[in-house]
Amino acid sequence: MALLAAFVLIPTSALAQDDGPEVDIVVISGVLDRSAIDFVIGRVEAAGDKGSEAVIIQINSPATVSDSILDLVTAVQRSSVPIVVWVGPDPAVAYGGAVAVLNAADVRAGSPGVEIGYAAEIQAGGLRFIAPEPIADKTVTVGSGPVGAAGLLDLVAPSINNLLVDLDGMTVVVNGGERVLETVVDGPDGLTSVRTIFWEPGIGTRILRLAVTPEALFFFLVMGLMIAAFEFYAIGPGLAAVVASMSLLVASYGLVTLPIRWWAIALILFGLWLMTVDYQRGGAGPITWLAAVILFVGGLFITDAAPQLVPSWWVVMVVVIAVLLWYMFAMTTVARSRFSTPTIGREHMIGRHGTAVTDFSPLGEVEVDGARWSASAHREAGLNAGSPVEIVGVDGRFLEVEPVEAE
Repeated sequence: MALLAAFVLIPTSALAQDDGPEVDIVVISGVLDRSAIDFVIGRVEAAGDKGSEAVIIQINSPATVSDSILDLVTAVQRSSVPIVVWVGPDPAVAYGGAVAVLNAADVRAGSPGVEIGYAAEIQAGGLRFIAPEPIADKTVTVGSGPVGAAGLLDLVAPSINNLLVDLDGMTVVVNGGERVLETVVDGPDGLTSVRTIFWEPGIGTRILRLAVTPEALFFFLVMGLMIAAFEFYAIGPGLAAVVASMSLLVASYGLVTLPIRWWAIALILFGLWLMTVDYQRGGAGPITWLAAVILFVGGLFITDAAPQLVPSWWVVMVVVIAVLLWYMFAMTTVARSRFSTPTIGREHMIGRHGTAVTDFSPLGEVEVDGARWSASAHREAGLNAGSPVEIVGVDGRFLEVEPVEAE
């Protein structure tokens, strides 16, 4: 009967009744950081203020990185309306702090195939709470039948529609009093759900939360620094500077949110620095390949949250390969088009004098015999536009220059 009702149940709130009972469905996925937790707490409190029939928290979370998860557990336990936590749809997971929220609900539900576990520890500060023994340090997969043996769930429902059908008529205890849930009603076209409203975090919160997974943090951090290096060599701010700033902004949120291994961050910075130095020397040699290995190691160990948050090695590898291709081809091509000059027979120019066309920091441009050349100088040289220079060497595609001392 429940299966048949699920097929004919009209799922959208637009087609549901405009009056009568109302169910709020709060959808939250990904790592539970403070912004996500505060959003769910706000929706639970708002549902209590307006007297909703129930709140269904649809959750899919691999880890918790904020101790405010205990505030959410308290809000669920003290809510004046019934709280249902549904882990789904498959292949959703509920690890760590998500299990605490699940245990605090009036009705615990999940979809067949989802995983629940790693409940002995919340990653934020090692907070602990009482959890069923079978999932203290491992996971269990929810089957299609009863799950009473593990004591994890009250209902198994493959979809929200099935869940609404199963909840209808159920008696729950809320704040010491019994409530009979009404989630399905008879309509002119058959069974229909009560009015349901779906809630998800706003676009601003979702943009910041892009970096609350290890792979995404590694991507935004590396891309931001790489594009910033490109902008430095391009001489002059442009669109790349905006992209780099946005990437680093998102990455900074991940850095202050996730449990970070700072030595891994140092490796990432060192690897990018080595690549930039090798590029400045005029080629992608052994140093560049060593830097790629260092980047890969830093990306693999960027977070300290195993087994809940483990970077995917192939995603890290793809990012490192993209950085390699960027330095070996894109940076070289752009620099060649920006500073294109003849490169044959430049050794005879050693000893000649010219004039700096741009400020050096440490790269710039010089004019020699009416032609412009890309050049490099020591940072201590203090060369500015208009300074007289002398060519003292050739390094790859750059002339090495020094200031001409006044006679």
